[in-house]
Amino acid sequence: MRTRTYLAGIIAVPALLAAASLPLSVQSGSRVWVSGTSTVRGYRCESTQVTGTAEGAGTELSQVAQSRGEITIPVASLDCRNNTMNGHMRNALKAGENPTIRFRATTVAVTPAGAVRMTGPLTIAGQSREVTITGTAARENGTLRVTGSKQLTMTDFGVQPPRLMAGTMRVHPPVTIGFDVVLGQ
Repeated sequence: MRTRTYLAGIIAVPALLAAASLPLSVQSGSRVWVSGTSTVRGYRCESTQVTGTAEGAGTELSQVAQSRGEITIPVASLDCRNNTMNGHMRNALKAGENPTIRFRATTVAVTPAGAVRMTGPLTIAGQSREVTITGTAARENGTLRVTGSKQLTMTDFGVQPPRLMAGTMRVHPPVTIGFDVVLGQ
Protein backbone atom coordinates (compact mmCIF):
# COMPACT_ATOMS: atom_id res chain seq x y z
CA MET A 1 0.00 0.00 0.00
CA ARG A 2 2.81 2.40 0.88
CA THR A 3 4.54 1.64 -2.39
CA ARG A 4 1.43 2.61 -4.39
CA THR A 5 1.03 5.85 -2.42
CA TYR A 6 4.70 6.68 -2.95
CA LEU A 7 4.46 5.95 -6.71
CA ALA A 8 1.28 8.00 -7.01
CA GLY A 9 3.10 10.90 -5.33
CA ILE A 10 6.02 10.64 -7.75
CA ILE A 11 3.65 10.66 -10.72
CA ALA A 12 1.48 13.49 -9.36
CA VAL A 13 4.29 15.99 -8.62
CA PRO A 14 5.29 16.59 -12.28
CA ALA A 15 1.63 16.89 -13.24
CA LEU A 16 1.05 19.50 -10.53
CA LEU A 17 4.17 21.43 -11.56
CA ALA A 18 3.07 21.40 -15.20
CA ALA A 19 -0.38 22.64 -14.23
CA ALA A 20 1.22 25.46 -12.24
CA SER A 21 2.98 26.76 -15.38
CA LEU A 22 0.26 28.02 -17.67
CA PRO A 23 1.19 29.12 -21.16
CA LEU A 24 0.53 32.78 -21.87
CA SER A 25 0.53 34.08 -25.42
CA VAL A 26 1.09 37.50 -26.95
CA GLN A 27 -2.28 39.21 -27.48
CA SER A 28 -3.41 41.81 -30.00
CA GLY A 29 -2.43 45.34 -29.06
CA SER A 30 1.21 44.34 -28.56
CA ARG A 31 3.88 46.36 -30.33
CA VAL A 32 7.64 46.73 -30.59
CA TRP A 33 9.57 49.69 -31.97
CA VAL A 34 13.09 50.81 -32.77
CA SER A 35 13.96 54.48 -32.46
CA GLY A 36 17.15 56.38 -33.11
CA THR A 37 18.68 59.42 -34.73
CA SER A 38 20.64 60.35 -37.81
CA THR A 39 22.51 63.44 -38.94
CA VAL A 40 19.21 64.59 -40.48
CA ARG A 41 16.42 63.62 -38.02
CA GLY A 42 15.10 61.13 -35.51
CA TYR A 43 13.15 58.06 -36.57
CA ARG A 44 10.86 55.40 -35.16
CA CYS A 45 10.01 52.09 -36.84
CA GLU A 46 7.19 50.05 -35.30
CA SER A 47 5.66 46.61 -35.64
CA THR A 48 2.38 45.27 -34.30
CA GLN A 49 3.16 41.77 -35.63
CA VAL A 50 4.56 40.50 -32.36
CA THR A 51 4.22 36.80 -31.63
CA GLY A 52 5.38 34.71 -28.73
CA THR A 53 4.63 32.92 -25.52
CA ALA A 54 5.48 33.14 -21.86
CA GLU A 55 5.36 30.57 -19.14
CA GLY A 56 3.97 31.55 -15.77
CA ALA A 57 1.35 30.48 -13.29
CA GLY A 58 -1.09 33.17 -14.49
CA THR A 59 -1.44 36.90 -15.02
CA GLU A 60 -1.09 37.94 -11.37
CA LEU A 61 2.28 39.61 -10.72
CA SER A 62 3.09 37.13 -7.97
CA GLN A 63 2.43 34.26 -10.39
CA VAL A 64 5.00 35.39 -12.98
CA ALA A 65 7.78 36.14 -10.51
CA GLN A 66 10.01 33.42 -11.96
CA SER A 67 8.96 32.68 -15.52
CA ARG A 68 10.40 32.73 -19.04
CA GLY A 69 9.21 33.67 -22.50
CA GLU A 70 10.01 34.48 -26.08
CA ILE A 71 8.88 37.08 -28.61
CA THR A 72 9.53 37.28 -32.33
CA ILE A 73 9.08 40.21 -34.70
CA PRO A 74 9.32 39.88 -38.50
CA VAL A 75 11.86 42.46 -39.73
CA ALA A 76 9.63 43.13 -42.76
CA SER A 77 6.81 44.23 -40.42
CA LEU A 78 8.85 47.13 -38.97
CA ASP A 79 7.38 50.28 -40.53
CA CYS A 80 9.23 53.61 -40.44
CA ARG A 81 6.42 55.37 -42.35
CA ASN A 82 8.86 55.97 -45.19
CA ASN A 83 9.35 53.27 -47.85
CA THR A 84 12.91 54.36 -48.65
CA MET A 85 13.86 54.21 -44.99
CA ASN A 86 12.09 50.83 -44.65
CA GLY A 87 14.28 49.46 -47.44
CA HIS A 88 17.52 50.78 -45.92
CA MET A 89 16.57 49.40 -42.51
CA ARG A 90 15.76 45.95 -43.92
CA ASN A 91 19.05 45.88 -45.82
CA ALA A 92 20.99 46.91 -42.69
CA LEU A 93 19.23 44.21 -40.63
CA LYS A 94 19.98 41.59 -43.34
CA ALA A 95 16.28 40.72 -43.53
CA GLY A 96 16.79 38.37 -46.50
CA GLU A 97 18.98 36.00 -44.47
CA ASN A 98 17.60 36.82 -41.01
CA PRO A 99 13.89 37.62 -41.33
CA THR A 100 13.13 37.90 -37.59
CA ILE A 101 14.26 39.64 -34.44
CA ARG A 102 13.90 37.40 -31.40
CA PHE A 103 14.27 37.80 -27.66
CA ARG A 104 14.21 34.72 -25.46
CA ALA A 105 13.94 35.59 -21.77
CA THR A 106 15.54 32.68 -19.97
CA THR A 107 15.05 34.34 -16.58
CA VAL A 108 12.36 36.80 -15.58
CA ALA A 109 12.08 38.41 -12.17
CA VAL A 110 9.01 40.47 -11.26
CA THR A 111 8.69 42.35 -7.99
CA PRO A 112 5.31 42.74 -6.25
CA ALA A 113 5.41 46.42 -7.33
CA GLY A 114 5.65 45.36 -10.99
CA ALA A 115 9.32 46.01 -11.80
CA VAL A 116 10.52 43.45 -14.36
CA ARG A 117 14.04 42.26 -15.12
CA MET A 118 14.46 39.88 -18.07
CA THR A 119 17.71 38.27 -19.17
CA GLY A 120 18.40 36.16 -22.24
CA PRO A 121 19.65 36.11 -25.80
CA LEU A 122 18.52 38.85 -28.20
CA THR A 123 19.02 37.95 -31.86
CA ILE A 124 19.25 40.73 -34.45
CA ALA A 125 20.60 40.29 -38.00
CA GLY A 126 21.67 36.74 -37.14
CA GLN A 127 23.83 37.82 -34.18
CA SER A 128 22.86 36.83 -30.63
CA ARG A 129 23.94 38.69 -27.53
CA GLU A 130 22.95 38.14 -23.90
CA VAL A 131 21.07 41.22 -22.68
CA THR A 132 19.19 42.33 -19.59
CA ILE A 133 16.05 44.34 -20.20
CA THR A 134 14.11 46.15 -17.50
CA GLY A 135 10.54 47.31 -17.58
CA THR A 136 7.26 47.22 -15.76
CA ALA A 137 4.39 44.77 -15.58
CA ALA A 138 0.80 45.55 -14.75
CA ARG A 139 -2.37 43.49 -14.67
CA GLU A 140 -5.07 44.84 -17.03
CA ASN A 141 -8.47 43.28 -17.66
CA GLY A 142 -7.28 39.71 -17.05
CA THR A 143 -4.06 40.19 -19.06
CA LEU A 144 -0.52 41.11 -18.16
CA ARG A 145 0.98 44.17 -19.90
CA VAL A 146 4.80 44.31 -19.93
CA THR A 147 6.45 47.54 -21.12
CA GLY A 148 10.00 48.78 -21.27
CA SER A 149 12.96 49.63 -23.43
CA LYS A 150 16.62 48.86 -23.95
CA GLN A 151 19.31 50.99 -25.54
CA LEU A 152 21.62 49.04 -27.85
CA THR A 153 24.42 49.76 -30.27
CA MET A 154 23.73 48.44 -33.79
CA THR A 155 27.34 47.46 -34.43
CA ASP A 156 27.29 45.09 -31.42
CA PHE A 157 24.95 42.93 -33.53
CA GLY A 158 26.96 43.26 -36.75
CA VAL A 159 24.58 45.88 -38.17
CA GLN A 160 26.28 48.65 -40.11
CA PRO A 161 24.31 51.89 -39.71
CA PRO A 162 23.10 53.12 -43.11
CA ARG A 163 25.03 55.93 -44.80
CA LEU A 164 23.51 57.84 -47.69
CA MET A 165 24.33 60.74 -49.98
CA ALA A 166 28.07 60.00 -50.12
CA GLY A 167 28.15 59.66 -46.33
CA THR A 168 26.67 63.07 -45.57
CA MET A 169 23.57 61.43 -44.06
CA ARG A 170 24.43 58.86 -41.39
CA VAL A 171 22.34 56.86 -39.00
CA HIS A 172 23.84 56.92 -35.51
CA PRO A 173 24.70 53.47 -34.04
CA PRO A 174 22.80 53.78 -30.72
CA VAL A 175 19.13 52.74 -30.95
CA THR A 176 16.42 52.13 -28.41
CA ILE A 177 14.19 49.08 -28.69
CA GLY A 178 10.88 49.63 -26.93
CA PHE A 179 8.06 47.20 -26.29
CA ASP A 180 4.50 47.11 -25.06
CA VAL A 181 3.49 43.44 -24.93
CA VAL A 182 0.13 42.15 -23.72
CA LEU A 183 0.08 38.55 -22.46
CA GLY A 184 -3.00 36.45 -21.80
CA GLN A 185 -4.31 32.89 -21.74
